[in-house]
Order: sequence, then structure tokens, then C-alpha cells
Amino acid sequence: MYVRRSGSGEAAVHLVREFCGYLMGVAFCMIALALCGLGWLGMESEFGWKWALAAVVAGAVVRVNAALPIGLFLYASNVWDWPMPQALAFSAPGLILLLPSLATSIFVVLVGRPATRY
Repeated sequence: MYVRRSGSGEAAVHLVREFCGYLMGVAFCMIALALCGLGWLGMESEFGWKWALAAVVAGAVVRVNAALPIGLFLYASNVWDWPMPQALAFSAPGLILLLPSLATSIFVVLVGRPATRY
């Protein structure tokens, strides 16, 4: 019986793919941190640091983080002076990710238990 052994070329390709995966993970984390910072600055510049902190705490308690996309919109429209369509497009990914968690929270409140998948 013939057993194929991985050669050094296949191992190198595997290491390169693994490294690229780690690099993409680090890049996504850095982008997420930058967007969180911009969201905080948008809330803070519009309402002050106390209300920005209250929005972040409320988002952590309720588990629906609406402060981030709202803060991104406010930062893009007020600090960068972008028109409304561009500011909405900048904050749209956060709003799209907000909708499923908002729907789940409303379902739990109305029904009393989380949805189960079979």
C-alpha cells in the first residue's frame, strides 16, 4: 500500500496559507478597533463623553450595539463633513449587522425564549 507523504513544497504552501489567514485576522481586528474609535469620537463630538459612555454601557447591557453605527454616521457627517448618502454608506455595514441582533432581542422579549434551530 502506497502512502503519500507531504513534501516540503506542500508544507510551505500550508504555512503561507496559515500565515495569510493570521495576517487577515490581525488586519480585520485593527480595522474593527479603528471603526470603534471613530464611532466613539462621533458620539463624543456630538453629545459629549458622558453620553457616549452611556451609549456604550447601554449597548453592552442590552447586547445590541447601536452606538457604533450611529457614532460612525455622526463622525462621517459632522467631523469629515460628508454628505448624508456617503455617511450612511460608511455606517451601513454596522447597521446591517445590527438588524439580526435587534430582531433576536425583540423576539426574546415578545416570546420569552430564544429561537431554536432544529
